Amino acid sequence: MNLTGNTILITGGGSGIGQALAIKFAQLNNTVIICGRRQNKLNETVEREPRIKAYCCDVTDPLDVDRLSRQLQADDYQLNILINNAAILNYYNFSKPDEFKLDAATLEINCNLTAPINLSMALLPQLLRHPHPHIINVGSPGGIVAISPSPLYSASKAGLHAFTQVLRLHLKNQARVIEVFPPTVETEMTTNLPRKKVSSEQCVNAILDGLRKGKDEVWVGEGKVVRMLMNLLPPAWVFRLVNSQPSMQVK
Repeated sequence: MNLTGNTILITGGGSGIGQALAIKFAQLNNTVIICGRRQNKLNETVEREPRIKAYCCDVTDPLDVDRLSRQLQADDYQLNILINNAAILNYYNFSKPDEFKLDAATLEINCNLTAPINLSMALLPQLLRHPHPHIINVGSPGGIVAISPSPLYSASKAGLHAFTQVLRLHLKNQARVIEVFPPTVETEMTTNLPRKKVSSEQCVNAILDGLRKGKDEVWVGEGKVVRMLMNLLPPAWVFRLVNSQPSMQVK
């Protein structure tokens, strides 16, 4: 993948991996557009790198997605790369059903799975009009091996993985479809996770290295261990091993 001269839309660009990706891509002489629900967080990214353009958009709202798609065309952006990065992570203990909140669960699934599908389909006609179109989905090792404290995050990322695989097959010879598997990154979303984390900048540098090498799947850090275990052991064994760690215990 050529890392310069692109026009890139990054969802969830107001913080974490999305913000770090946006800043790095802007520094590499790309036209970078970010979107997110919180205007104040988008403003923080633009303050750090004024070349970035920002649009307030709730990607879980189909009407907002349609407005964003139309606005990008009206503003004459030659979009050729979409990075579906926005995500929500909640914690659940299914043995306590009285604590389960359907609204929060629905929003989490919509953000992590439905929104990337909808946005990819909405923007695909624009992407395919330009050279070297790419769709890059930010997945998770938890979508390969479910994580006990965040089961709906795992379930939605598993769905995103399946979508990515089939989209890659359907768009063969038309567009590159890539999935990124970051490790646990120090972001707002992972504040309460009691495990070793890497910085957003470290993660993004590794992601860009994988993209530069033309990989369809970019595994970073601890995710590589998950992939190795899945290649060596029965999935049920890996599930038990991963969820036996102290940081995976539910409260």
